[in-house]
Amino acid sequence: MKRAQYKCIIVDDDLHFIEVLEEYISNVAKLELIGSFTDPINAVKFIGNNDDIDFLFLDIKMEISGLEIAKIVRSQVGFLIFVTSHSTFALEAFGVGSDHYLVKPFDFHAFLRTINSVLKRNRQAAISVP
Repeated sequence: MKRAQYKCIIVDDDLHFIEVLEEYISNVAKLELIGSFTDPINAVKFIGNNDDIDFLFLDIKMEISGLEIAKIVRSQVGFLIFVTSHSTFALEAFGVGSDHYLVKPFDFHAFLRTINSVLKRNRQAAISVP
């Protein structure tokens, strides 16, 4: 079996939405989920111990703001994509180095377009669903 090309982490305090993102990631052969966290502190520790994280999907409105988490871990992840129900934080999100900003709810096709947009901007090959 061929190893996934991109390792992913999810940090969100909404368990239902974590399940949605886990399903989306599982439907893309080149993505591999290596961690899902509802506790941002545990996520920061995990990210600090793993230097090969390609995609971080990060909520904003949590006990500790995703914007603050992003400031701590941004240099340790390849791509940072905010996934939030609040469109009002977009400017701040890009200010902390976000590569993209998805407003919940979004469907699988929007998720895949976002991944491909980020990869294309960074001159990496787009991915598709088998």
